[in-house]
Amino acid sequence: PDGARVAREPSMTRASDAPDASAPRRSRADDAVAGVVAGAACVAAGHPFDTVKVFVQKNRGHTTGSAIAALYRARGARGLYAGVAAPLVGASLETGANYACFHEAREAALAGASGAGAGARLAASAFAGALAGGLMTPFLTPFELVKCRAQVGDGGGSARAVALDVWRTRGALGLFRGVSHTAAREIPSGAVYFATYEIFRTIFPRARGASDVGGDVTRAAFETRDARGLLVEALAAASCGGAAGVVTWLIVLPLDNAKTIYQCERPGGARDLPPLALLRALVAERGVSGLWRGAAPVVARAFPANAAQWLAWEFASRALRADRLERS
Repeated sequence: PDGARVAREPSMTRASDAPDASAPRRSRADDAVAGVVAGAACVAAGHPFDTVKVFVQKNRGHTTGSAIAALYRARGARGLYAGVAAPLVGASLETGANYACFHEAREAALAGASGAGAGARLAASAFAGALAGGLMTPFLTPFELVKCRAQVGDGGGSARAVALDVWRTRGALGLFRGVSHTAAREIPSGAVYFATYEIFRTIFPRARGASDVGGDVTRAAFETRDARGLLVEALAAASCGGAAGVVTWLIVLPLDNAKTIYQCERPGGARDLPPLALLRALVAERGVSGLWRGAAPVVARAFPANAAQWLAWEFASRALRADRLERS
């Protein structure tokens, strides 16, 4: 399962902008709640594409088109949302915790670095993203396991049925199958995702009015109720978030392929291998290009899902902040 923030405000700023030292300290609760909203938006927009991706990764010989046709024949249109319950709960909560962890880690990394340059902010975002990805891995793994198995048809496509089957046959620890494979994906993807979002937000044309609120142009648009500014900031969040998602997934897709295959493989099967060994086996079986199997649905999903996630995050965080300040 994305952005860079200045030390005190939950916003992306230009490289030349500086945080407002007089601004109130950010709220961890706001970060977490806005992250939950963002995670739910991401799942709603991207789950059908993710179902196709998992089906292509698990079943040899299928293209994106044939996978969609097979899913539709088997379960109808609702088959594209098979297993959605697990990520809707898991990914939403994980995204909320992930954003909160990211901002705390980035704030700590930049502590005392007043006027930190673009390079320092980028490094802090990459570090905080990797750390947050590692910390979220144990929480995310059971939901990923259930989602992937439901998407390929286990339990009749029911996340609940899959979870109960794993619990009965393997116990609670069975739900954590693939934790190392998930970590191998989440740590680098967190670093790339947040850093890439910061780069795109730095170069994307932004709304004016930032000088009044310490460089936070999204906050400026909110507080002045500038319709044009809000539209520009919405386009910035969606465009940069979607682009960051595409870049990240293209980089980590081989690791995601290995994770999906391992979690769908039964213990003792031919693909029941550690991450690196499984990647070597996949190269031997499919060639290097085979590591990017499922790239079409991944790219098709990455932009709208991550655009929705970042749009929801940027605006939910400002709305929560505005409400908190009004109540105080």
